[in-house]
Amino acid sequence: MKTIKVLIYLIFFFSISQKAMAQEKMGQAYIIRSTGYEGSLINYRVYIDDKLVCKIKNKQFSIHDIAVGDHTVSVASGGISTGKKSQPLKFTVEEGKINYIQFNRAGKLICQEIMKSSAEEIYKKATRIDNCLPKK
Repeated sequence: MKTIKVLIYLIFFFSISQKAMAQEKMGQAYIIRSTGYEGSLINYRVYIDDKLVCKIKNKQFSIHDIAVGDHTVSVASGGISTGKKSQPLKFTVEEGKINYIQFNRAGKLICQEIMKSSAEEIYKKATRIDNCLPKK
């Protein structure tokens, strides 16, 4: 009887430990928008790996947990636009690290990765949004 209990305990223990080890390693991406006045009232639609993850207004930022590996981010202007996305920016997520991505409008909408020191100055003046996709 004791052996059966021990076997059940061991099976249970190993199944839980395998689930814990199977969890994906994650990093973060800070998506920051501070594009000045041009189109400041219009939401930008943010896509990570071609999936809509956020709609963000001027002077806002959002934080996204992303699996480790290579990814792309692109942005499209909301409102009356062609719906065309910006050129995708490729970035690499490392476990426990943060990628800072900002949008600029210099004739056309672009995404760029920026340094932590630059990002901190920008997002200190911005508002964090946690639920940046409307409920369906």
